[in-house]
Amino acid sequence: MELGSERRAGVRPLTRVAVASVVVAVFLGAHAASGRLTLVHVLFAGVCLLAVLMLDRWRPVTMFFLPLFVLLGVYDLQRFLVARVTSVPVHVAELHTWELAWFGIPTATGRVTPAAWFQTHTSAVLDLICGLAYIGYFTLFMVMAAWWRFGLRRDRSQLVTWATLLLHLGGYLVHLTYPTAPPWYVDRYGLGPAVLTAPAEAAGATRFDELLGISWFANSYTNSANVFGACPSLHVGQIFLAVLFAWRFRSLRIVATTGWLVVVLASAYLNHHYIVDGLVGMAFAVGAYALVLTGNRWWPTRLSRAPRRTPARSGITERQEPAVLGGHDRRTWSEE
Repeated sequence: MELGSERRAGVRPLTRVAVASVVVAVFLGAHAASGRLTLVHVLFAGVCLLAVLMLDRWRPVTMFFLPLFVLLGVYDLQRFLVARVTSVPVHVAELHTWELAWFGIPTATGRVTPAAWFQTHTSAVLDLICGLAYIGYFTLFMVMAAWWRFGLRRDRSQLVTWATLLLHLGGYLVHLTYPTAPPWYVDRYGLGPAVLTAPAEAAGATRFDELLGISWFANSYTNSANVFGACPSLHVGQIFLAVLFAWRFRSLRIVATTGWLVVVLASAYLNHHYIVDGLVGMAFAVGAYALVLTGNRWWPTRLSRAPRRTPARSGITERQEPAVLGGHDRRTWSEE
């Protein structure tokens, strides 16, 4: 019996590595076939494969970053998928019409969207704040997630990055099946039929580049995988997800809430999103949050076997609770 168990334990890592190797080969092969393979792709694939190889040794850390590896891979593969869904009509006018009806700002020339209004009410201070918010929102999210997971060791904190993956997968699916134009596109190309060859632009974020004499946003948006992915706004959804977990964990609430409000402002101020996009992104965040918490109750497999140990104390016994998705075993104290 023990020999059989040992053999099965040895087979699982080999199977895992074999599957990961096939996925990495497909990823690199797809980029090579399209002529887009770069050193960055090779390094990314190597890091992912190394993480799988070291899963048993670095399980807590690997399971924390694994959803992000998947997220980055799927985002990059959108370049291939977008070219195959061009037959799906791009919705240019719908969001603009809804935005005017629900959030339109009266002006001397008629109602305009908040994004359009901001383009005539700019300031260097807001350019700096909003640009930094757009650059740093994901880093802020990951720092908070790491603090909850490895610093405070909050119950279910290992679910944060898995919720991030669900949020983005849902968002990418909508971007591909219901493509929508951002406000900067409407300003440049109008509300007519979509110009499918339109390149991605940094829009209002170019003011941040000009202010600091850099080309961060210009370079970043040149490499964007999908121009018509305005709704839902994953910038707003991502940071709102941090707000949900911050209030659950009772930690970093002010930081998360402030970051969310600034990103909401930045999304419109930089002419990247309508308010409607942000609201839909927040709804997706709530959905991802609810799914990981609900799914954790019935998830049958332990994705981590690194228990958090605490010493026994007099008059107190330990009670083992169910394992949680992607996390360590939980042990709580109960009075006898």
